[in-house]
Amino acid sequence: MGVVSDSAVTTLLWIRHGEAESNRDGRFGGHSAAALTELGRRQAAATARAVARFEPTALVSSDLARARQTAEPIAEACRLELVLEPGLRERSVGILDGLSFTEAAERHPELWQRLRARDHTAIPDGGETHLAVYARVSAAIDRLVAEHPGGRVALVSHGLALYHAFSHVCGMGAPGPDHSVFVLVDNCSLSRLEHRISSDGRPRWRIVTLNDTGHLASGDGA
Repeated sequence: MGVVSDSAVTTLLWIRHGEAESNRDGRFGGHSAAALTELGRRQAAATARAVARFEPTALVSSDLARARQTAEPIAEACRLELVLEPGLRERSVGILDGLSFTEAAERHPELWQRLRARDHTAIPDGGETHLAVYARVSAAIDRLVAEHPGGRVALVSHGLALYHAFSHVCGMGAPGPDHSVFVLVDNCSLSRLEHRISSDGRPRWRIVTLNDTGHLASGDGA
């Protein structure tokens, strides 16, 4: 693809999935099949109405159940095809996926303590490293921007995955122990970002809104 001018702005609307059973029950979501709760479904419906006002030209979601279930009412409200993107999945924590925090502490006490201490070298069996998550999430974001120049793309993902996405667009690289900023957006929050390629060929990002939950304040999404 050739160099895009300063005037060609691609807008991404990042959406975290609604409340899932794993959020409600204090479990590791990871790559588990955790579904939305009743609250999560109400949040998704309210979010669909808000996203429709954004008038997206494309809709992309993680293929995990809680993200897909959040994206489906958006697809209906916006009359868009839902495209599933595994690159937007949450980080897998392997043997801990789906376990409650209490179960994890009881079954894997040493690993649990290392995770609580933010030890980035603590990788559960079958889980992903932070570098692997960052690589796939950042590649998915870059791919969507390249595929939709000048478009408005709504994407549904997960808490830690979106933290990696923010690290990418802010130029901080893969999250690690030296990071002084941690971004964890709320369920069904909206974060709007704009991307352009400047005349010298360099990508430029602008964060317009972050963690907007105003559309959930009416009661039906709270």
